Amino acid sequence: MTGRGPGVLLVLFVYFLVTVPAFIGLALVAQLSRAAWAKRASEVVLLTGVAALIPVVLDRALDRPVLWLFVALLAVVLVFGAAMHVRSYRRPS
Repeated sequence: MTGRGPGVLLVLFVYFLVTVPAFIGLALVAQLSRAAWAKRASEVVLLTGVAALIPVVLDRALDRPVLWLFVALLAVVLVFGAAMHVRSYRRPS
């Protein structure tokens, strides 16, 4: 993206990399303890990681059109995941 420097994209990519072990850790806590807060926190971490990865891939997709499929897939995962996360607040944990 021309308006953003490579530093912003690097920070977003590093944030995405940090969310991977954070998600795994929170998901393990949620699975072992059956804690609703850990499940919801892991969902939020996953969704923010996907949201951070979209601009990084979008920047690369401007040079390589084959990556547009990946950008679309990430957007679908983000929308579907956000809908499922919001829906989880409506039913008891």
